[in-house]
Amino acid sequence: MPHADNAAKKHARARTAIPPQGRDRKRFEKELEERASALSKEAPALVKRKRKEISADVAQAVDGVLREVAGALGTARPRSDGDLLRLLDATERLDGIIEDHLASARKGVVREYVEAILWAVVLALVIRAFVFEAFKIPTGSMIPTLQIDDHIFVNKFIYGLRLPFTTWKILDVRPPKRGEIIVFEYPYEDDEDSAGKDLIKRVIAVPGDRVRVQDNDITINGEVVPNRTLKRSESCGESAGPRCPCEIRQECHGGIVYTTQHHAIDRALIAAHGFAIQCENVADWPPLAYDAQRFTAAAKVYLKPANKEFPDFVVPEDNVLVMGDNRDNSKDGRFFGLVPFGYVKGKAFVIWLATDFSRIGTLIHHYAEEGACPPTSPTSSDATWRGGSPRGGSSSDPKASGKR
Repeated sequence: MPHADNAAKKHARARTAIPPQGRDRKRFEKELEERASALSKEAPALVKRKRKEISADVAQAVDGVLREVAGALGTARPRSDGDLLRLLDATERLDGIIEDHLASARKGVVREYVEAILWAVVLALVIRAFVFEAFKIPTGSMIPTLQIDDHIFVNKFIYGLRLPFTTWKILDVRPPKRGEIIVFEYPYEDDEDSAGKDLIKRVIAVPGDRVRVQDNDITINGEVVPNRTLKRSESCGESAGPRCPCEIRQECHGGIVYTTQHHAIDRALIAAHGFAIQCENVADWPPLAYDAQRFTAAAKVYLKPANKEFPDFVVPEDNVLVMGDNRDNSKDGRFFGLVPFGYVKGKAFVIWLATDFSRIGTLIHHYAEEGACPPTSPTSSDATWRGGSPRGGSSSDPKASGKR
């Protein structure tokens, strides 16, 4: 009876593997339970995966041994030697069947790690392409709202889904609104420094808006965007370039309250006090004449004869006009042209990393109470605000103007 002798020898070896009473036995029992439980979960999945390749006998054998393992696991602790032997024997047989008939369906440790990493990478790419993406602020064009080297998250889903690396929209959600800060791809090829790069600016005007800037006041559809002066001569907060004084303002546009700044110097002061020409305040827009040093070819649409509405400009369909909050140190839509919807990537959402730790976690958009511009909260004195309508609404408020 060679088969019976082999079984007896195997049984004897298994019995000697069981430690006597004590800590080692408890550890052995626990590890055996974990192994048996893991195999009990793995085996059905492997059978399902290889059902078309294995025979009915193998499937039945797995099912039978699974019942034995379940029965052995059902015995209470501490188990007797006999109960442990039954659990050990059933576990070994289940493992043997898997190795003999289902091993090709088993994933190795390396394969499991590789698959987990690949799925994580795919998920990260999907999130980055369609939901959120991290951006770093490279310049001071959005000071004081955003500082150089601020790291922000951008909501890419809010305006719809764009096919990566193209301007094709696969899903439209809504267009950008006035006052929102957007990230967009520079839409023109006439500037080697900017072509193909991502820029960040604030939406000033949307399709159908009649816009102009006069004495630093933005006028939309005949009404001045509500604003007030906070400081008349303050540091512009820029470490590089000429040290120009800035006037710090607060604006309320599209129900969003934010801070802007512009140089507090005109050409007369430059001539009188010797300030650098870079400190000049460009207080009016559209420009009277084209300056090739300052404007790109796309900006010619703002000038006569292309602009039939001069000194206003009417934003065409599917485009937005954008400006930086650092009005006199921002290369923006006033100078390079309009931003087509197809180039908009998303809306700035939150600062997640900054050199000033107190700014970490700051939401980038601050909304006025009930979307009223100028704000009517107790902390905002109505007397200090210029522009808008007497009741706080203005053409810069989508609800007030009837525009989107």
